[in-house]
Amino acid sequence: MMGIKVVLQLLVFALVFTMLTKHQALGEQDCYGERDTLMQVCRETLRHDLDYKHPSVSCRRVVRKSDLACICRVLTDDDEKQISVDKFLQLARECGRPVIGVPKCGSITVPPPRAWV
Repeated sequence: MMGIKVVLQLLVFALVFTMLTKHQALGEQDCYGERDTLMQVCRETLRHDLDYKHPSVSCRRVVRKSDLACICRVLTDDDEKQISVDKFLQLARECGRPVIGVPKCGSITVPPPRAWV
């Protein structure tokens, strides 16, 4: 009898663990590392205090590899103190990776693609 009780407790623990792990996997995608890399490599292009500067080769490479829609979703107010979201969106378009399907990028409402023409 004691053996069955222990096995049932282990099964319940495994079930709860599986449910919690699956919930986390379905949650927000983790692209914070991509955001940080893009903000660092493309710093000269994204700066508030300068005119838009065309991206370097390394910046373009990072943009092409990054999930820009996810980065838009995780941009914080602190990030926006460091970079211009308008310039981020311009960078994405210039690199052929316009942000589509995300209503907001940081605190900025993303215009529909036809407004870019």
